[in-house]
Amino acid sequence: MGLYRDLLKRIDELSYGFPKSFIGADIMLIKKIFSEEDAKDYLLMGKRYETAAQYAENNGFTEEEAKQKLDRMAMKGLIFRRHREHGDEYGQFPFVMGFLEWQGTRNEDKSWLYWTAAYMATSRWGKRMTQTMPFYRTIPQHPEMVSGSVIKPYDNIEALLDKHYRFAVGHCVCRMMDRAIPGNKCNHPTETCIETDDYATFFIETGIGREITKEEALKILRDGEKDGRIIQATNSQDGENFCSCCGCGCGMLKMRKMFPGPANNIWSNHYCEIDYDKCIGCGKCVPRCPFEYIKQEKKPTWTNSKGKLVRKVSIDQQKCLGCGLCVSTCPTKAMSLIQKSEDKLYTPPETYDDAMEIWEATTKKDYNKFK
Repeated sequence: MGLYRDLLKRIDELSYGFPKSFIGADIMLIKKIFSEEDAKDYLLMGKRYETAAQYAENNGFTEEEAKQKLDRMAMKGLIFRRHREHGDEYGQFPFVMGFLEWQGTRNEDKSWLYWTAAYMATSRWGKRMTQTMPFYRTIPQHPEMVSGSVIKPYDNIEALLDKHYRFAVGHCVCRMMDRAIPGNKCNHPTETCIETDDYATFFIETGIGREITKEEALKILRDGEKDGRIIQATNSQDGENFCSCCGCGCGMLKMRKMFPGPANNIWSNHYCEIDYDKCIGCGKCVPRCPFEYIKQEKKPTWTNSKGKLVRKVSIDQQKCLGCGLCVSTCPTKAMSLIQKSEDKLYTPPETYDDAMEIWEATTKKDYNKFK
């Protein structure tokens, strides 16, 4: 048990960490993913990227032995591997985005999905995420939906995809987890998690996902518009990871609603606004909002610009994700996305590596608060 306790402690030092489960689901989950051999070899690694030669030197292995150990863990989706001119580099990554998503469809023992759900429900992981910087940012479905401002390049899905050279798609662990629990009803497609560049190469080489083109990646994300899915990107200006998320299956979005906090204010740089001169009170926008932030009065009490008494529609702009699903539904173009004022705009860190450093520093600083 001591070995796995040490492993839990190490993982808790990465990104948002891995806070303790009230029912022991943390150790049950970690045992489903890491063998004892994996746990021992993982704990011998440093917390940042290292080569097989460095791992060998630090732990008394030959370089060949070190590479075998590191490649074994990489192929099992326990650590990250990227290729560089001086040789492959290996790094420990957090629970999310990291070894959780990298289990995907590869781990034959699907009970890890149940224990993941149990862990999320019985730990303060979600509380940590919503009290600091969020993992994801919501990106408008189309840049032209944003009215009156030039959309920032890190909020433009087309500009973000243009920054990358390689793409892969894997299965959404949130939806896999949702379907592992009897009674849950998310029926959206699971193959929606898109990785780029080094992450795409890792997905392809390890079998976590398959290679796709940039055009296919954009189509996967845009197809979600039809059935109420929104586009979310890793909280970085590079946007290394994208997913087509839904209110019924996405764990991140569920936690945003369950644990209101400062993170909610910087989840999106946009909010929806209604032009009441154009609104006809049809209500088509109401079911499009993943979290029911758009409401319609039960009785006709409002007279629109055409003199007709209709049921008024309103939006909770403080909670709005700025996704644009309602905008694309409105038959009179009364809905539009507005970019927040300059003093409220959020500029994400440049890369996912930079984001992880911020999360680690924040979590350590406020550790007792989020334990």
